[in-house]
Amino acid sequence: MNKFKFITKAFIFSAIALAVAGLGFKMTPESFSSIRRVLVLLGGDFWGGGYIQGLTYFAFVWAYFEVSERLKGIKAERRAFKMNIIPTNEKHVFMKSDVHDLKFRLSDLNKKHPLLLIELLKKACFKFRSSESLAELMEIVSIQVEIFKDKAEGDQSTIRYLAWVIPSIGFVGTVLGISHSLSIANSGDMDRITAALGVAFDTTLIALILSIVIMWFVHDLQEQTDRLHSDLKEFVIENLINKIELS
Repeated sequence: MNKFKFITKAFIFSAIALAVAGLGFKMTPESFSSIRRVLVLLGGDFWGGGYIQGLTYFAFVWAYFEVSERLKGIKAERRAFKMNIIPTNEKHVFMKSDVHDLKFRLSDLNKKHPLLLIELLKKACFKFRSSESLAELMEIVSIQVEIFKDKAEGDQSTIRYLAWVIPSIGFVGTVLGISHSLSIANSGDMDRITAALGVAFDTTLIALILSIVIMWFVHDLQEQTDRLHSDLKEFVIENLINKIELS
């Protein structure tokens, strides 16, 4: 559902951007050549190649909304660290019976708050009750965190694809522009040839600029994702595993 919503928003934003650029291009007198050139660069001449910029805007806005949604999810997951799910006092010790009781409390809490930290603690408690081995407990926590990371990577596949698509659309525009300029080279019409070459370079420039911007957001998302999973593992080790008393 969110994906359809993001696609709709991306279409609206890109349509508005093209409409504004196109309207500005039509309303700007030819004497203001520099302004008209910038508007063409932004996609103001739709049939003259501006539709390529429109596709680039569409992919960029869609990717931005996808990244924003994932960052909101990470922020929501981090709320669990402040929920006092288990005691974090350094002197606190968990006896075997405490882990057993904690297991059921976490199961109930996970139904109300389906957060990764709660799920990880719950799985750790279940594993300890079945094996009573700290080594196996450490192993299951590491494996579960890797599973969380793999799922997060899968959820970000659309973002990675869109980040690749943005510069690719620009290169498609370049090929189309150069191809068109070559097809009319024999005509000797320098205005048409220059316009075709302008499409080739304009589309690439816009795509590369937007690609640089979106990749910053993508790398920030990746950093936040990795940090979240590292903090999950660290929290469970420091506040549960290291405090379990086996005797």
